Amino acid sequence: MSERIGDYSAAERNKRPIFEALVEHLSQARAVLEVGAGDATHARYALERLPHCVWQTSEAPGHHRRLVAALADSADHRLPRPLALDVRAAWPAGPYDAVFGANVAHIMDWAAVEALFAGAATVLRPAGRLCLYGPFLRRGETPRPGNATFDAALRDRDPAMGLREIEALNALAQQQGLVALDDIAMPSDNRLLIWQKSGDRSF
Repeated sequence: MSERIGDYSAAERNKRPIFEALVEHLSQARAVLEVGAGDATHARYALERLPHCVWQTSEAPGHHRRLVAALADSADHRLPRPLALDVRAAWPAGPYDAVFGANVAHIMDWAAVEALFAGAATVLRPAGRLCLYGPFLRRGETPRPGNATFDAALRDRDPAMGLREIEALNALAQQQGLVALDDIAMPSDNRLLIWQKSGDRSF
């Protein structure tokens, strides 16, 4: 079953399978921007699994202070200072080899999801990758019970939230010059979706 909003223990449980899948796609990446880094669980694990990467964390302005505090408490200075990032506003200059987000699309309204894809396309290098992990729906298919319950709970909390259809995300990606590259089944009815920016450069 999918995680509750703000359930950082879920990030701890899921980091290993996420990075088992990510390592193949980011084996040569040198700069990664994480959107919605939470308490930096994934960022700290990235130091182990992708030590060649500069892993730049970011959070929405309203949650940025909590991320800064989490990194300060970890006493690990190998990660750059986290950025405050409103996906609908200005993005960092980049360029990045990848943009990664875990459990972000379903807590954003649709306009923010659109801005996420547009912003990622702007800061990615040619052939860079947008990687989103979380629960998603597939058009025409009945969702698994856990995802159906989670989707209903999100929409009860805020009608603008909710699990996103993979087909709708692929359409957004195409508008921004991103091509669907991989769709990986993950534990607990989650998926890792990966899109690649057009261009000949490899990293």
